[in-house]
Amino acid sequence: MGFVARAAAIGIVAGTLCAPLSARAQSATTLPPTRADFLLEEGRWAEAESEFYRQSERAPKDPVARAALGRFIAMKGAVRPGSVLVEEARKFGLDPRVAHELLVTMRSILEWRAAGAELKRDTTVAIHESPDPAVLFRMPLPRTNHEGRILGSGSASEMVWHDVVDRPIGLDSVNEHGHPIGFEIFEVFAPSVDVREGELTLHVNSRSALSATGRRYQVLRWTDGVRVLVDGRAMSVREALSHVGPDWWQLDLVHGVLVVR
Repeated sequence: MGFVARAAAIGIVAGTLCAPLSARAQSATTLPPTRADFLLEEGRWAEAESEFYRQSERAPKDPVARAALGRFIAMKGAVRPGSVLVEEARKFGLDPRVAHELLVTMRSILEWRAAGAELKRDTTVAIHESPDPAVLFRMPLPRTNHEGRILGSGSASEMVWHDVVDRPIGLDSVNEHGHPIGFEIFEVFAPSVDVREGELTLHVNSRSALSATGRRYQVLRWTDGVRVLVDGRAMSVREALSHVGPDWWQLDLVHGVLVVR
């Protein structure tokens, strides 16, 4: 498959994903902070996970503890189980506005993942590095309209280069010329990047990272982006990659892992 054809294939998927969801911004939730949240911020993720479960076990019908556990589970990638816990928290008396904010985001992610069926085989496309520290890489996509339809014939002259960032779903849109693309648009494909070759690969098998070889780092989805735990420090994806310096990496948000080699 040639460069244009590969980019067009990704463009079709991206357009399909973005069209119904681009207006859904992820807002910061107002759950009261718990001890587990402070442990998370300190990079003590294993302790935080134990504390989230402990809080919920101590008070099974405490809506805040139940919702906090659901949010954490969703941050790890298990979005559907996390949404079930938030629904339960709402029944136990969680503030309806907080429950709504949490559930809108989770449901958007699940819809985003379901739309990934458009990709029928692994797809690879050339990418470029970016000097911007907030950008993971730059990639080409065919120009699309607001409905996600590719404009023109898909020739090379109609390709548009977009910055790819790790911001949350809803803040970026592939359908807007010059706007960055949130990395999470591709999350169901467990994207991998060959740094030396300058190539991005989208994998049909969403579990491909689980069998990939390399060092593994825990990943969590925050409201303001994705964080990676490296040497006890929570970093952005770009910071983690700069620190580790891999020749190849794969970010799997569905299972909460970054694989590097």
